[in-house]
Amino acid sequence: MKIPKKISPDHIKDSIVGIRYTTKTPFEVAIGLFYKSLDNTFFYTNRPVGNKQPIAYQQIPLFYNEKIKIEIQPNSIVFSCLNEYISWGKFKPEIENVLLQLEKVNIIETYTRIGIRYINEYPNLDFKDCIKFSFTLGIPELNSDVYSFRSEFNVNDLMIILNLNNKVPVLSANPASNQMAITPSSYIDIDIIKDNINETEIKNLISYIEDLHIKEKEIFFNLLTEKYLETLNPTY
Repeated sequence: MKIPKKISPDHIKDSIVGIRYTTKTPFEVAIGLFYKSLDNTFFYTNRPVGNKQPIAYQQIPLFYNEKIKIEIQPNSIVFSCLNEYISWGKFKPEIENVLLQLEKVNIIETYTRIGIRYINEYPNLDFKDCIKFSFTLGIPELNSDVYSFRSEFNVNDLMIILNLNNKVPVLSANPASNQMAITPSSYIDIDIIKDNINETEIKNLISYIEDLHIKEKEIFFNLLTEKYLETLNPTY
């Protein structure tokens, strides 16, 4: 299948890149050195920032600029967009820029795991109208269009986790009435993981991340029906 370079609208609710690492120093020392290594476009907080506020949160060291935020925990770095998705062409350079800055303090020994996850949200959409998937129980009288499906696949050296949630009730603000309302929303959630690596070079790490992104796009677009894809104004 030919993979589009862009669709509109893209319906991406969140994009997350997670990297696990080992260090030469305790985390309490490492976090201070990481903070000093980042340029002055980044700010520090331990509270949620951006318009994607969690219901509950822990006090995790968080750095952010006008485009992305970075959660740094012992042995893991998690990148996500600050507000709306900024496109892969802008997101990946931000990730690379941060990794190159963190490298300057010379305390990361090796990178051991990479994960990339995309969550796509479709309010008021039924998957039977847009993806190549159907949920049946083999019992004709039991018919439900509200479901959650999760499966794991091993492809070469990758772990692929696919979550499909169809017409799940979501409480959200209604701009017309300025009140909260329940909207049935469907989600395509694809998580791709490359584990058990032992990488020290940033250029190789970025290459791995790009490969995972390409694989995620392949899976996503192969899920969509051709008819629905055409409604998204694909460009190739």
